[in-house]
Formats: sequence, structure tokens, C-alpha cells
Amino acid sequence: MILLQNKWVFTVLNFGLIAIIFLLFSSSYELVKLIDILFYFCFFYLSIGLLLWIIKGGFFDAITYSFRRVANRTTKNSDYMDDFEKKPLPSKVLNRKNVNFFLFQGSAMLFTLLLLLAAYYY
Repeated sequence: MILLQNKWVFTVLNFGLIAIIFLLFSSSYELVKLIDILFYFCFFYLSIGLLLWIIKGGFFDAITYSFRRVANRTTKNSDYMDDFEKKPLPSKVLNRKNVNFFLFQGSAMLFTLLLLLAAYYY
């Protein structure tokens, strides 16, 4: 499990998985098919990474606090010992390491995708 904590090892594993998917499921071995598969993986990692980055930045903290406050005041069977102000906000729950992991994987795939696109068009 210590190998999976290294971001470069996980990047190589991702590219190996992309190669296996390309070899198994592609009817014709063309560069365009490889670029398509790489785009799907890149889109997944960058989407999750950017969403986590926005959450970690505190964008949803005020909304979460407001919903907790309204829910605390409107529920009839609320636990009076449960203080909604002491619950952690979404930006405090996320670990910066997880955000960086997804952004690194996505950017590595994006860089490779751009290189393959340049090779295809030129």
C-alpha cells in the first residue's frame, strides 16, 4: 500500500490501465481512440479535482452553515445538546492532499493528452 501513496506510481498505474483498456476494447488501434480514452480519464480526474478545490476553498461553507441553522431552528425534535456551530464545515473536512492528488493526476493526463493531440495534428 505504500506504493499507492506515491503520486508517480499511481500515475504509471493509470497510464497502464488506459493502455490495457485501449488494447482490449479498441476495434482498431488508432491514435484517435487512445486520445478518446485518455480524455475520459483526464476529464474524470480534473472534474473531481476542481470540485474538491472549490469545496476546499470555502465556497460552500456559508450555504452549509445557513442550511444547518435553518434546520436547527425548524425541527421540532432537535437535540439541544447538538450544537450546529461546532460541526465542521466542508472546507475543514477535506484534506489538501486529496485535492492535490486528483489535480496532479488530471494535469499529468492533460499534458499527455496535449502531446498526443499535437502529434496527431502535426
